[in-house]
Amino acid sequence: MAMYRGVALAAGVMFCASVSAASVTTADRAAAAAAVVQGDPDCTGLTPFYWEIGDANGLLASGQGGTAIQGASKTFTATSVMPIASASKWVAATLMVEQAQGQVTPEMHQLLTMSGGYTNFSRCSSTTTVGACLAEPGIDGGANGDRNDAYIGAFYYGSGHMQVLGDRLGYGGYDVNGLADVIKQLPNTKRGLLYTTPELAGGMGVSINGYTQFLRNLISGAYSYMKPLLGSDPVCTTPNNPNCPSAVFSPINNSRAGGPNNISDERWHYSLGHWVEDDPTVGDGAFSSPGKFGFYPWVDASKSWYGVIARNDVVNVYSTDPKKQPYVTSVACGRKMRAAWLHP
Repeated sequence: MAMYRGVALAAGVMFCASVSAASVTTADRAAAAAAVVQGDPDCTGLTPFYWEIGDANGLLASGQGGTAIQGASKTFTATSVMPIASASKWVAATLMVEQAQGQVTPEMHQLLTMSGGYTNFSRCSSTTTVGACLAEPGIDGGANGDRNDAYIGAFYYGSGHMQVLGDRLGYGGYDVNGLADVIKQLPNTKRGLLYTTPELAGGMGVSINGYTQFLRNLISGAYSYMKPLLGSDPVCTTPNNPNCPSAVFSPINNSRAGGPNNISDERWHYSLGHWVEDDPTVGDGAFSSPGKFGFYPWVDASKSWYGVIARNDVVNVYSTDPKKQPYVTSVACGRKMRAAWLHP
């Protein structure tokens, strides 16, 4: 049971004040989104999650979803803390764009759109720095910072690009504490965005309400340089598609570079550290940054609403079926919720 301006409501959803006196109210939108959470198999089949939708002024609706299973029975709330993996990319890219005052150089664009040839990144140890991590062992031998010249200009999703760019922009000496401190220099960003490893593209552990404040800042214009650049100069990302010969690896499509599109054939694009969900069949143009464990943040195409599915699925992340990966299933649920919210 939850409350709407002091009135108890069923369905386990918290409704906040309506956006306006228009015919479609916030309560209408929240009820439509909650119905998806509680009735659509793409949502009811997930491990437990917290969801939230809001606008530049704050939270408008939230609730619980998913099904408790062995190893994933935790109930998440707005203050829960969890690893977010690749959802870190949106934060790091925003930091870089804001500090560059929106002057995205060709090199920045290439590296923030995963097209710089840095395909050998594996991971950062927790006690190292941004720059020193580049010398740690890479996934195919050599070092994390090794560049494969054959992939320069080709979309190849991976953390090496941002790590190299961060080092070049002056973050090389930062450890996890230094990165947390520099993130706090962003406007209205004072809490809940921390690093567990100094991996700019995937090392964050956050409080959910810290990340939702980041999303509100994006649509409010607090990040005055990043907001107008959402979706800007996107690159195509779909491997094995003749219309996108430059794409080599995309976790939206294929589970390994050079492999078949065994996840989907959806045609998304990638902008500055975030996806553009603009598939011509099922896309709605939203901006997003799904993470490995199922954390799925988004901003709608109009830059009016934000949303998040917050979960930490440590069960299905080890599934051999790529279509069951938590980031894939969170997107499937989240975009149905978004559609319900936008068109109740």
